[in-house]
Amino acid sequence: MGIQYRIVARAAGAASALTGIAMLPALAASLLFREFRAAAGFALCLAAALLLAGALILAARARAGAAKPELKPRDGMFIVSVWWIVSSLLGGLPYAACGLGIGPADAVFESASGFTTTGATVLNGLSALPRGLLLWRATTGWIGGLGILAASLAMLPLAGGGYAAAQAEASANPAERLSAREHGAPARFCALYAGSTLLLFLFLNIARVKPFDALLLALGAVSTSGFSGGGDLLEIPGAAAFPLCAFMLLAAVNFTLYRRLSARRAKLLATDEELRCFFLICLCAVAATALCLLLASPQGNAARSAGDAFFEAISALTTTGYHRAAVFDWPPFCKIVLLGLMLTGGCAASTASGLKVGRVVILLRLVRRNISVRLHPNAVLPIKFDGRAVPADTVNAIAAHAMLCVAVFFAATTLVSLDGAGGAAAFGVLACMSNAGPGMAAAHGALAAVAWAAYSPPTKLFLSFLMILGRLEFTTVLLLFTPRYWKNV
Repeated sequence: MGIQYRIVARAAGAASALTGIAMLPALAASLLFREFRAAAGFALCLAAALLLAGALILAARARAGAAKPELKPRDGMFIVSVWWIVSSLLGGLPYAACGLGIGPADAVFESASGFTTTGATVLNGLSALPRGLLLWRATTGWIGGLGILAASLAMLPLAGGGYAAAQAEASANPAERLSAREHGAPARFCALYAGSTLLLFLFLNIARVKPFDALLLALGAVSTSGFSGGGDLLEIPGAAAFPLCAFMLLAAVNFTLYRRLSARRAKLLATDEELRCFFLICLCAVAATALCLLLASPQGNAARSAGDAFFEAISALTTTGYHRAAVFDWPPFCKIVLLGLMLTGGCAASTASGLKVGRVVILLRLVRRNISVRLHPNAVLPIKFDGRAVPADTVNAIAAHAMLCVAVFFAATTLVSLDGAGGAAAFGVLACMSNAGPGMAAAHGALAAVAWAAYSPPTKLFLSFLMILGRLEFTTVLLLFTPRYWKNV
């Protein structure tokens, strides 16, 4: 167990250090806006996180042997799981320490919602919260938006391991997969992510959005977490809607494709099937939603209906959850379309959550092949994606992932329903599993009567665990609960 102990200690220490350092902007904002009580809470939490990180790193070094162990893929899964769990727990400390009366379960829920880019919240009156705490919410979402791929690429090489734990977020095209051994890949990935955030912040300022609100919106849009300052997005200038939509779409695109732009292979972008399907789904959803809105209200403003449909469809497909319209009052067809978009999600290797477009396409082709095989039993019909046959083990893994999602959904819904949530339990579980919290609730109103805050503390902790499961795509975390994983560690 010595090697496993070192893995846990180093992963938890790194997560603690990163979480503590990430509190610095929120601490600075609290001091800048003279929120001294919140600043004291952040200072205390920062010190606790850094002390814990130092203790864990020293403990890992004390147990270090003469030989440097080589990490296995299952160790990578363990590291990523520990990273997210520790970050979610430590990230809840500022909520409890800022003197607002936020309980431990609420603090963990809010933190997990940020780091998993779910965007659900148990806090009422967000606009009245200290600005330092609002910035911390957005910061957790921004860090979580880097996703499992960026975290594993940046961390595993430092731990002495190779490529592992990123397969769930990797491209369906093996040629486009990022590798931890690729020189400078994590740095370029993070630079692109940070640069996109800064660029959106500048565009929002040009659109005359208040600087602090623009910062929160930029952090929430690029990370697709959907966090903002708590105000109504209808209050922001209409000119800000376009850059928000553009950067939400860019954030939901496979980040490995941006290498083609840097390598002057932009023409190859048109050949990426997942990207084409992603934009085709978006266009069809916008057209269907706009047409439904016009038919439901023939006397309405056609341009306004088209604009609302465009914004809401993009926000749903990218699992961001921003709203500029009263979605709850929309016709049922429109809400079902938004629900389907949220469950589909963005592309692989992006900050968006959901099942992912590439997987949905392969699952549909699997269904089509099974129907064809019924008609032609002797036919050999490989499933193709991006013009190449998808390996059988990949198809099986995608089908198993879909079945696992269904099984977890029903099991979790049953447990949450015991808390008296009624019909809202299903939407609450879907919101956490798909990491599309605010969008799911607003689209169906299922959580309007039974809000997140109405759940009991054990249920909130369970929903927080579901968020982490959804962000890490189930298998990575659930493997830790199998006896075979712990055999011969």
